[in-house]
Amino acid sequence: MKRKMLSSIMTAALAVSLLAGCGGSGNADKATQPVQNEVQTEASAVSEETAGKAAGIEEVSKSCSPEELTGTVVIWDWDGGTQQKYVDKFNEVYPNVTVEVQDVAWDDYMTKLQTSYVSGMELPDIILGEMAWRGTLFEMNICENLEEAPYNLDRSEMVPSSVPLVSDQNGKILGVEMQVTPAGFAYKRDLAKEYLGTDDPQKVGEMIKDWDSFLAVGEQVKEKSGGKVKMMASLGDVLLSTINQNIVDYVDGTNVNITEKMTRPLELTMKMRDAGIIGNVEMYSASWYSAYAADEYLFYEAGAWCPPLVIVPNDPEGAGNWAVTMPPEGSFNLGGTTLSIYKDSKNKEAAWAYLQFIYFSEQGGSYMYDLTGNYSCY
Repeated sequence: MKRKMLSSIMTAALAVSLLAGCGGSGNADKATQPVQNEVQTEASAVSEETAGKAAGIEEVSKSCSPEELTGTVVIWDWDGGTQQKYVDKFNEVYPNVTVEVQDVAWDDYMTKLQTSYVSGMELPDIILGEMAWRGTLFEMNICENLEEAPYNLDRSEMVPSSVPLVSDQNGKILGVEMQVTPAGFAYKRDLAKEYLGTDDPQKVGEMIKDWDSFLAVGEQVKEKSGGKVKMMASLGDVLLSTINQNIVDYVDGTNVNITEKMTRPLELTMKMRDAGIIGNVEMYSASWYSAYAADEYLFYEAGAWCPPLVIVPNDPEGAGNWAVTMPPEGSFNLGGTTLSIYKDSKNKEAAWAYLQFIYFSEQGGSYMYDLTGNYSCY
C-alpha cells in the first residue's frame, strides 16, 4: 500500500509538471505549485478514469497528455544500446516524441563536448556526466538548473545521498542521477571452492571481513596457487574501493582534505602491491575486461550495474559460476552517471518528460532495474 501511495504521488506530480511542456509559461509553472501540493496530499483520491496509458501517469488536466507532447531529443551516450531500450519504452507512452541516441565513446565524451561547445557546434539536448568528469561538466555552465521552471524538480523526492552528486558548488541541481550504485565483491565460485574451501557468500565475506583479512587470504591464495591466482586484477580496483569507502569529504569549507581522503586508501593499496596479491592489469583496459573470463583472479568490484553490463558480456560462459559478497569493511557506491539538459536546447519540455518517465516514474524505474540492475534515486 505504501508503495502504491508513493507511486500515485510521484506519477501525479509528474503529470502536473508536464503542463509546462504543453504551452505553459513561466508564470503558469509557478501557478501549478499549489495544485502539485494538493495532488501530493490527496493522491490516493485520483480516479482510475484519469490514469494515463501504460506508464500509469495520471492526467491531472485533460489539456495535456503524453500523446500531445512533440519534439526531437538528442542524447549522447556511450551505451547507446541500453539507452535505446529506454527510448522504446518511453515511446510506448509518448509516441510523438522522437529520441535520437548518438553513440559517443566514453573516453572521448568530455573532449567532444568541450570542443563542440567552443566551436559553436550543436550539443545534445541531454548530456551525460560520468563521475570522472562531472565537476568539469557542471563548471562549463551549460546545464539547466532543474529546480527552476519549466522543470520544478523537488529535491525532497530524491534519495538524500544523491543530491550533492548532482549539485554544483552553489548547490544548484544540474542533473538527474541515473542510479544508486551499491557495490559488492563478485567472485568466481569454482576458484573460491578451490582456494578458499567454500563458495558460500556469507562464509567468503567473513573470510575477507576487513582489509587485513583480505591481505592474509591473498597471501594464502598466492602460496597455494604458486602465484598463479591473484585476489584482484588491478591495483586500481583496490584503490577505488577504499577511496569510495572513505566517506570523508574532499572539501570542508575552504579546506581541501586530500591527505585525509587519500592516505589510508593509498597505504592499503601499496600493502597489497608489496604483498604481490594483485594483478598488474590497467583498470578499464581491454585486458581488465577480458580478466572477467580468466581463471587468474578471485574478486571483482561489482556495482549494481556490473552483472548485466560487465560480467555477462565479458564472461558469456560464466552463468552459474558467479556470486557476490560484502567487500572488506562494507559496501560502497561504485560509479554513477547524471543526465543534464543543455541550457540552449530547443526541446527542453520533451527532454524533461523523458528524464521524468525513465527515472521518476514507477514503471520507468522498474524497467530500468529489470534491464540493468540499477536502483532509482527517486
